[in-house]
Amino acid sequence: MSMRTYALRRILYIFPTLLGISIISFALIAASPGDPIQIRMGLFKGEQTEYIDRYNEIGMEIGLLQKEGQDFVSYNIDMDSSGFSITNITIPGPASANIEHTTVTFYLTTDIVRNFSISVYDLEVTVEPGSTYELTFVANISSFNVKHELTTIFEYTATDVPGKGTMYVLEPKFVKINVFVRYLQWFGLMKRYIFNERVYRRSGILQGDFGRSWYYTESGDLGKPITDLILSRMWYTLFLTTPAFIISTILATVIGVIQATRQYSIWDKGVTLASLIGYSMPTFWLAKLVMLASYYLFNFTGAIQAEAFREPFILNGTFYLYLILPTITLVLTGLVFLARLTRSQLLDILRQDYIVTARAKGLSERAVIYKHAFRNALLPIITVVGMALPGLLGGAVMTEGVFSYPGLGTIFLTSSLQRDHPMMMATNFIFGGLFLVFRLLVDLSYALVDPRIRY
Repeated sequence: MSMRTYALRRILYIFPTLLGISIISFALIAASPGDPIQIRMGLFKGEQTEYIDRYNEIGMEIGLLQKEGQDFVSYNIDMDSSGFSITNITIPGPASANIEHTTVTFYLTTDIVRNFSISVYDLEVTVEPGSTYELTFVANISSFNVKHELTTIFEYTATDVPGKGTMYVLEPKFVKINVFVRYLQWFGLMKRYIFNERVYRRSGILQGDFGRSWYYTESGDLGKPITDLILSRMWYTLFLTTPAFIISTILATVIGVIQATRQYSIWDKGVTLASLIGYSMPTFWLAKLVMLASYYLFNFTGAIQAEAFREPFILNGTFYLYLILPTITLVLTGLVFLARLTRSQLLDILRQDYIVTARAKGLSERAVIYKHAFRNALLPIITVVGMALPGLLGGAVMTEGVFSYPGLGTIFLTSSLQRDHPMMMATNFIFGGLFLVFRLLVDLSYALVDPRIRY
């Protein structure tokens, strides 16, 4: 199998894998405890009826609730001297979110000329025998008051018809949208209600739309587009994680090589002890220690201030000042494991027979280490480095949290705590895709490092 064929097969595998990731993520997020609508409402102050109305409005906006009813209803009413064929009618609320009231049609028939009327709606028509009169009106007067109490029962009458008919006009009924339907809407296979546009259309992953955040809002209560949120914070994260990643990778490689070539020396033992301490130390605790050391040495805590993010932040010198301590924390965090891995892999390679042969041929120690041993030790290192690359966008949640750095990591953590389901789904989908792509690139790079590997 050629490398091109292998790469093509792996690319095709990405799509069903992402589908599986999205299904599992959506199911777990939907099953998580807590009501996102109540979290979005916060501490509500008002009457119970106002709370219900507000709850339903937010539920419609974020796509968790839908109306249950009928937009159009019709009834066949026959009138004669014995009375109405239908004496009790209940008008449901509308089913569509962008329709306020249900449209009602009465198909009226009679044996003689009669006047049919609904007094409160100010409707009166003349119905003649031998034909069907179509009476259409909008049920825009409810049987309930603002406190959702039944106050009015509408009556319809006709001349020379004994008795009266009664009609109830119900309020819109709100129900939760089925989880399966919500997933198909999120994926873009089913139409969903776009609250700010007051229309139904397909808008999901297939259309390149991650939706709007439930927690981060713009004007009024409208959520910010998730794509805009990610793009706006992405550059802050990249300016933090990219230098930290490059520095930690270079330092870890150098330290690992020195440790391997000077095994059991004071340097090796000292770095090993420091690595074990650093590896067992939580990231947030390490960040606090870095902050504390900076405070005692330079009277500077590194906690982000608003002035550090004046636009354009690239030309803002204060931004780079506040970037120092988070970068140091990330360097120390990523340094430990990779240095230990480099050391162990290089020590294993240095014990191989071909290294002994290379030394026996009279090659210099530098040539043995860097030309023969180090290249063969790169495969596990490439794997770790490649798998760490998607994290450049994911940010460092703990580090960003300690230093109040407004990167993607902070957004993702806040979204999880606030039950921001669209943002959580976007996070899982994007970084699941990035992980699969970088995993493919890592596997392909093996053939470049080790000629013995073929696909």
